[in-house]
Amino acid sequence: HTTTMSSTPPPPPVSLGKPSLRHRLESYYSLVAPEAIANKEEWSRKFDIIYNKYGGDHIKETKLADKLAKKYGDQVRLLVAPPHRSQRQLIRTLHDNDERRKKD
Repeated sequence: HTTTMSSTPPPPPVSLGKPSLRHRLESYYSLVAPEAIANKEEWSRKFDIIYNKYGGDHIKETKLADKLAKKYGDQVRLLVAPPHRSQRQLIRTLHDNDERRKKD
C-alpha cells in the first residue's frame, strides 16, 4: 500500500532567491492579471528581466511590490521576502531614523 503524494511540489520557502520570487510573482499574477503569465515562454523572458532589475534584494523587491500595487491596486500585494541577515540591521537603522524624523 503506497500513499500518493500530490504531483505539485511544495512552494519554495520565501527568500530572496530566484525560485521564490518566481513563485510569488506567479501567485500574484494568477490573482490580478492571469493573462500576464498565460504564455509560458513570454512569461519566462519577462521574469528574467524582472529578476535582473528587482530580484535578490529586499529593497528592490519592495520597489517592485509598490510598482505592481500602483498598476493593479493594492487589494492584493506581492509578498516581499525579508531582508538578508546582512541587510536587517541596516534597514532597522534606516527605519528608526525615519521614525525619529517624523517625531521632530
